[in-house]
Amino acid sequence: MTTAVSPGHSPVLRILRIGLHVMFALLLLLGLVRTFLPANGVPAPPIHHRLFIVFLVVVLALVYVLGTSREYRRYRQDSGATGDVSATPAAAATNTLVWGWLIVITALWLTLLFLSPAFVWVAFPLMFLYLALAGKVSGVVVVVLLWVAAWVVPWWDTVRATGPQSPDIATILGPGIGAVLAVLVSAAYRHLLGQATHHQRVAAALRAAQTDLAITEHRAGQLEERERLAREIHDTLAQGFSSIVLLARAAGQHELPAPTHRALETIEETAVANLSEARELVRHLSTADPHVSLGTELERLTARYETELAVRNQPLQTSLRWEGDSPATLSEPVRAAVLRTVQVGLGNVAAHARARHAVITIGIWPNELTVDIFDDGVGFDVPHTFRPGFTQAPHNPQDQHTGYGLYGLEQRLTALKGSLTVESTPGEGTVLAARIPLTSQSNRSAQEATP
Repeated sequence: MTTAVSPGHSPVLRILRIGLHVMFALLLLLGLVRTFLPANGVPAPPIHHRLFIVFLVVVLALVYVLGTSREYRRYRQDSGATGDVSATPAAAATNTLVWGWLIVITALWLTLLFLSPAFVWVAFPLMFLYLALAGKVSGVVVVVLLWVAAWVVPWWDTVRATGPQSPDIATILGPGIGAVLAVLVSAAYRHLLGQATHHQRVAAALRAAQTDLAITEHRAGQLEERERLAREIHDTLAQGFSSIVLLARAAGQHELPAPTHRALETIEETAVANLSEARELVRHLSTADPHVSLGTELERLTARYETELAVRNQPLQTSLRWEGDSPATLSEPVRAAVLRTVQVGLGNVAAHARARHAVITIGIWPNELTVDIFDDGVGFDVPHTFRPGFTQAPHNPQDQHTGYGLYGLEQRLTALKGSLTVESTPGEGTVLAARIPLTSQSNRSAQEATP
């Protein structure tokens, strides 16, 4: 499984963020050095003044590190939870903690600037912070205010020291150029982030489309293979058994010794049984018509079994009942499982139960689908596990249950995270109960696992 990388974690954007933090640290350190080592013969401030500046620098650094660390953790959590980080920086502007943090570091910087003009260039990384966290309009407004403070406070400090004078044009232009660059770089950052987010969305949509296509192709391949097997069985085994039946019947019409007649009857019976199994297999493998409702298919199925058993002088009356929601809401794999369950249940009733009545109850509930098939036949001893050739019919020891139907049905239901239960006692009928959970997880499993 491919894990999507957040657009904010791209190398270019990561370098820009790291560069901002490094620039803040270097400019803060530069301001501290210039405070202790003033240029142009300017006397150094008193020792208690310098110690207070060192204290403020340490506090500002700690507040900055704590705030950026918290904001980065929140940024990664939002990115991982939503997969869309394009709005995360702007959304942080509404957070009172973020605004409180920005106000605190701005107040500390203004205090340092008031004490020493050497900290004027720290305004540059502060502009980036506001542009990143306060949104476009609010960020630009704050940048203008920071630019004003960056030249007004040093100019006012000079006025207090030397008397009234006009501000130096370089003092105004220097922070102004930094403010313009901050706005341009921030705009470029937002553009890159937007492009990265767009590409991430496109990549996510492409991955989803590829996954859906793979599932669809897999399912189509399964259905095509089932159809191919159904055709092969119909054209080979079923046709061969049908020919054997016709030949055995034709031969039985001649005057032959009794042992030969018995042998031909055995051949005919065996061929008929295998032909029936082959036809059932073809029906099971064939794809159901999506335009025919599940109710119609089940009605046709029960009618066919009633007709076949009537011809064999074993009349069976079936009753189909619905409970709960409409079957139209069922997914194709669950629909196929319901049809397969009824096929196997009625197939066992027809082959072994000698029942007169069979009741099929299908319940479609919010979280579960149930299929219950009851017959009043001869019953049998239910084994602990279903496997091919697991038991014998109690009324006829020669009537071996192949067991493939219940075994295959149990495997199919297990693939859908469902279950199969059979309750029976010799002479008291049988109840077959299937349960299928109707959850998104089971539906995904159905689409992936249903053969």
